[in-house]
Amino acid sequence: EALHALSKSAEMSKEIVILSNSSLRVREVVDIIETGSKEILKNIKAIITAGELLHYMLKNPDKMGLKGNIYYNLGANSAVSVFDGLDFAETKDMSKADFVFMGSVKEDNDTLEKYTDKLEYAASLGLDFLCVGNDVATYKNGEICLGSGAVAEQYALLGGRVITMGKPNKQMIDYAKECFSDKFANFIFIGDSFTTDMKSANVLAADMVLISKGIHVNFLGEGYIPDVEKTRNMAQDYEIYPDYVMSGLRW
Repeated sequence: EALHALSKSAEMSKEIVILSNSSLRVREVVDIIETGSKEILKNIKAIITAGELLHYMLKNPDKMGLKGNIYYNLGANSAVSVFDGLDFAETKDMSKADFVFMGSVKEDNDTLEKYTDKLEYAASLGLDFLCVGNDVATYKNGEICLGSGAVAEQYALLGGRVITMGKPNKQMIDYAKECFSDKFANFIFIGDSFTTDMKSANVLAADMVLISKGIHVNFLGEGYIPDVEKTRNMAQDYEIYPDYVMSGLRW
């Protein structure tokens, strides 16, 4: 449904930029989209991922405040593509690492408790925690799953230093805005997260559409017609007020 909606938007000469907190590189995201619809790629102005921007930033690690180039991967192996072609090496022994890295959790059903021991050990070593994306939760196959941002938050609570790349990082938002043509002055930002997507819309000064059947589904409900009152209540909690709410992106 989302791909179809994007296709119809493109037919109306709307420019489309995909801004994702994914730890994947752009080429990997393109491969995923192609499995759903190759045609839609012709209508997408740009694809920006936190993983791709981090890869670029890691070319000058000093600017990110990283010390050393040996990392311990705490999450899924797929995320380490951010280090491809760069002067970094992985170690399986955390005591030999310069920093801990996480792009995404290992399994969709992971809980914070699974990472507690290693987080405590990393904190005792004084290691920095490099995290791709700020999502504390993700929505996959109708289920709410743990996000890498939640693990990073837990590490911060333990007193560890966290470095992140992802929405609503202003650098990501500014880069996304530059992808549009100069003639485009009106933006609408669509996403399912108050803390990352709707905050990004605020930075972009764009109208915002909240998708209710996403990470907030347990509060907002699964109905085809969104519950406006519940949305307003949640907006007050976050002090972010979406202009529109819809259950899913469809035409």
